[in-house]
Amino acid sequence: MIQRFTGQLPLWARTEHPLLRYELARAAGRAPKRVQYIRALWIVLLGLLLAGGGYLIGTGFLQQPPGQTLTESMLNVVFWPMLVVQILVSGLALGLTGNTIAEESRRQTWDNLRATEVGAEMVIRTRWAAVFYRLRGLLAVVLIVRVALIGGILLDLTAFQGRYLDLIINGIVPDVALPVAALLLAFMMTASLLLPLTAMGFDAAMGLLIASVFQQRTYAVLAQILYIIFRIVVVGALVLAATQFVNGSLIASDAGAWALLGGFAAFGDWGLSFLNLGFFGEQWATVPFGIFLGLALLVFSLVQAAVTDWIVALAIREAERRG
Repeated sequence: MIQRFTGQLPLWARTEHPLLRYELARAAGRAPKRVQYIRALWIVLLGLLLAGGGYLIGTGFLQQPPGQTLTESMLNVVFWPMLVVQILVSGLALGLTGNTIAEESRRQTWDNLRATEVGAEMVIRTRWAAVFYRLRGLLAVVLIVRVALIGGILLDLTAFQGRYLDLIINGIVPDVALPVAALLLAFMMTASLLLPLTAMGFDAAMGLLIASVFQQRTYAVLAQILYIIFRIVVVGALVLAATQFVNGSLIASDAGAWALLGGFAAFGDWGLSFLNLGFFGEQWATVPFGIFLGLALLVFSLVQAAVTDWIVALAIREAERRG
């Protein structure tokens, strides 16, 4: 099945491509074994720390149950750890591509690559593709958590003799038929799986654009730091605003509430909060047309993928022009 999926990828994104194979082998062999073991130990410790912290936050520091349903409990425990992991994924995706040209120039290979017809393009595209392979562990964690939450949603739908979805769409604006609601819910679940992939690809593409515009390492690193700070501020602001809105501390118009929740899901937590059907169903009831947020996220993920491809192409043109 994996081979069938990878067979649909462009040649430069497959592991049998010489440049991609070289990039992955160079990255794997860069650190000594001892350093790799120490790094793995730190990752395990960080994972345990995040899991423990998430449980403490989800239970109000052991003062209450994490939630009323299985899905709500799971989400309350994993939300903050996953938010940290997702920010880490964004930062690493940017960092793995942000010094592409500076590294090739330091190895004195960039001019030779540019002299070939598609040398520079292949280096940039394979570096972008290598991000997905090098961060596959973190990406797998992000996706596995989402798959588990989707399983929880499917289990929740069996409540009330299978009429749970019918009950939560009662009285929402606009009134939709049950099959339409099920389809829109499926769109949301699909978007929640696509958003981590497209968001990581977008950040990796931004790293390539930074590398092509700021070809000196000092300026490239500074631009990456500013971008990461900007992303953290945006995520923090969206999480804060969405939390205040849900708690009733922030008043917004219907359009403003819809845009806030959509922006929070698209740029903040990549649709993670919507994988609690109880929470998502509440937004359907309180925000007009909230049931269409899942469809909007799916469209956004597809647009983000198209924009990512455009940014990679722009980075290639800039690299060839400025190199």
